[in-house]
Amino acid sequence: MRGKLKEEMSRFAAKTVATGLVGVFLAAAGTLWVGSAEAQQNLEPKPGKYKPAKPSAEEIEAGKAIYFRKCVWCHGPDGAGDGPSAIRLPTKPRNFNQGTFKIRHTASGELPTDEDLFLSVTHGLSGSVMPPWGEILNEKERRQVVSFVKAELVKDRKFDDPDEEMTVIDYGKQIPSSEESIKLGQEIYMTKAKCVECHGVEGRGNGNLTQRDDWGFPIFPADLTKPWNLRGNRRDPFNPRNIFREISTGLNGTPMPSFADELTPEERWHVANFVMSLSDKYPIDPQTAKPAIQFVLKARFLAEGDLPSDPNDPRWKELPPQYIGMASQIIQPPRHFLRTVDDVRIRSLFNDKEIAIFLEWNDRTESHRDENKEAVYDAKRISSDAFPAINTTNLTHENDDQRGPLKDVNPESKGVYNDGIAIQFAEKWQQLPPPEKPYFIHGDAKRGTDIWKWESDGSTKELTGHGLEKIAVKEANKNLKVENAKWSNGRWQLVMKRALKTEDPEHDAQLEMGQNIPVVFFAWDGDAGEVDGKMALSTYYYFMLEPPVPGKVYVIPPIVAGVVVLLEGLVLYAARKKKIENA
Repeated sequence: MRGKLKEEMSRFAAKTVATGLVGVFLAAAGTLWVGSAEAQQNLEPKPGKYKPAKPSAEEIEAGKAIYFRKCVWCHGPDGAGDGPSAIRLPTKPRNFNQGTFKIRHTASGELPTDEDLFLSVTHGLSGSVMPPWGEILNEKERRQVVSFVKAELVKDRKFDDPDEEMTVIDYGKQIPSSEESIKLGQEIYMTKAKCVECHGVEGRGNGNLTQRDDWGFPIFPADLTKPWNLRGNRRDPFNPRNIFREISTGLNGTPMPSFADELTPEERWHVANFVMSLSDKYPIDPQTAKPAIQFVLKARFLAEGDLPSDPNDPRWKELPPQYIGMASQIIQPPRHFLRTVDDVRIRSLFNDKEIAIFLEWNDRTESHRDENKEAVYDAKRISSDAFPAINTTNLTHENDDQRGPLKDVNPESKGVYNDGIAIQFAEKWQQLPPPEKPYFIHGDAKRGTDIWKWESDGSTKELTGHGLEKIAVKEANKNLKVENAKWSNGRWQLVMKRALKTEDPEHDAQLEMGQNIPVVFFAWDGDAGEVDGKMALSTYYYFMLEPPVPGKVYVIPPIVAGVVVLLEGLVLYAARKKKIENA
């Protein structure tokens, strides 16, 4: 019996040690994570009254040299936001002269802290062309640039002016996200704070589209469902502190006000939690600070029932959305620098006869062809009377030194066009030796493409492409079906269906299970003047119809595991019995 007691104590001790080790590991992991978050927060200014540092003449001079190597191209020699690149940028570079900065920890209308400027330089401003200079300049160089901007380029105000008060916000006690907090935040968003009037019912920035910033340029409300594009996210897009800060300080120079007086800190945390709930939580690529790209898009086999045609069908909810990054078509005329659709999300199901592809993308406006209607993103509307020298235009490489569209090459948009979406497969892709593919913009002379296109007038077209200028409608084809296309609250949703195999294998892509099929996506925003070659487009992805998983895969492993556990139990029982008998 003494041996049995000793054995039981040993087992207890082993469990305790194992549990302790697991606890230590988890605690260490948690400490590391918290440590990383704390390291980030330690760079933020402390709450309360703030006094900026006075830079030395040497720091200012060193910062000036760096500025004229790295920053002048966008911000200009006098920091007026009018560098040579500014004309191409729909989001204009910061004009430093007035001392108006959006991303701060200080109260509305106040100058930013040194830490705010340092963090903006370090992390860049997501959703704009301002890069994270922390990957290029060392800490000393970044602080020197900040010194130069403060001392020489902010001209209308002075950081050392005793009348310039600076008060850093207090985050208070953060309220963790919960169902109750999100619900309270939504109510405040819709009623008390009225965020809905600008950001829209579902936060896609489709509310008031007529506002302008302090320099006269149009400014569109942020799409809150894409926190990776928010300027002040500090490359940490799912952190609600970023939202709390911007609700508290407002964004100087824009219509976004501070809500520090209207909302309590608790109410601001509820709104922040609600805003965070609006976004799908994609894995973030640390290099781009955007959703990580998965270049193989998978379609799942549906064994029973018809494929869904309705975007609201609950079966789509069982599939995670797959993210497609979109860029402007600036490769060949008519080049287009002002695309508004920056991603498309897809889900896909197939059976033994056809495939259904659920596509959704954000678009602030529902557009239909009307040549007499002024487009929301019309070139005149996105201009500023106060700063005509940097008004954005669709320049081409052939005509960089002149404004406006190049005659006969980049024709000026007229009115509003249809919104649209298209998927392009390679013709006879099975015969192409990898990695050979048709030219990604609608193919080339040797290798054709099969294009499935839908437009907001309800039309569907099957096209054959041998280049941007050689696209033809396959009039006899009636394979493509689109039903229940719907625009709602700043988002298009639709389901495309087509048979896996058609009667024209020479020109129609034949979709085969278990193969990587090259595919490209295109999107058009009619209110951005996008039509034909003016569009957003992706690079090549691969489409994979995943083979169905045999049912025995789900049956055999549990049986094997059960047998193993049973045998282990029998062995342990026998050993334990023997020890007790020998005690």
